[in-house]
Amino acid sequence: MKKFLVFLSVAMAGVSYVQLRACAAEKQHVCILKIVDHKALDETVRGIRDIIGEQNASIRVESAQGDPSLALQISQKFVRQKASVVVAIGTVAAQSFAKFANPERKLVYSSVTDPKKAGLMENTNIGGVSNFVPLEPQLGMFRRIQPRLRKLGILYNPGEANSVSIVGKLREICPVFDIQLVEQVATKSAEIPQAATTLAGKADAIFVSNDNTALGALPAIIRAANGRKIPVYVSDTDAVALGCLAALGPNQYQVGVQTGNMVKRIQTKDLSEPLRHETVATMELFLNTRAAQILGIQFEPSLLCEATEIIQ
Repeated sequence: MKKFLVFLSVAMAGVSYVQLRACAAEKQHVCILKIVDHKALDETVRGIRDIIGEQNASIRVESAQGDPSLALQISQKFVRQKASVVVAIGTVAAQSFAKFANPERKLVYSSVTDPKKAGLMENTNIGGVSNFVPLEPQLGMFRRIQPRLRKLGILYNPGEANSVSIVGKLREICPVFDIQLVEQVATKSAEIPQAATTLAGKADAIFVSNDNTALGALPAIIRAANGRKIPVYVSDTDAVALGCLAALGPNQYQVGVQTGNMVKRIQTKDLSEPLRHETVATMELFLNTRAAQILGIQFEPSLLCEATEIIQ
């Protein structure tokens, strides 16, 4: 009897060991590549993590620090590490990994403004969530805050396909609002302070729209704008608390949640159809009354009533 119990105990231990190994094998390796560190993309990562859950996947997050060459190096490293899913946050990050996407290694992008122009819609092993929102409502909001707005400055990196797309659309739309678009280029974060100072001297307001180079150095842009007593508008609501005047755009945490749900479909092998290309469901209005006070601007009561959040 004693021998039988010993045998049974060993057999059960063996079964448990096999089960543990099976569970370990099922735990997928998810790598997240951010093109740069800033508040909005951090919120996107948080949303993704909350949906995937650390218990279901081994999650690794790395930042390319705004460097396309580093983004490519990290993408190649993720390939060597045999990541089952790569989540690329930002257009340049997604483009860096796109050529490595295949049936065994999916790419899910997030916070990409124009996935079609970025070349991300031709591969059925690529899908994701675009953070683009229509520009007309944003310009309308700027005008409600600044009825005399005539020159709108845009600071952007021409090396980011998302930014080139936004600027192209603004060139078409601004004349409809009787607004002159004033463009200022900055190819890296180190150029931002001087570029922002130059732009602030030419415009009535500065708009930063989904440009990760500019968002990564947003405090420098705000300082330059405050020095000229002009507002900074953004499309990332999470950036308003840093000192921008207002934003009408997506909730980046919810963009992350939407992205995380797509990753979960891949993890559970729920892929009866190709990966989808999705857009954000809603826009939110954030207003900063502290910034308004510094600039001598007063929000109209109706706009305050429409706000999702008011920074005080």
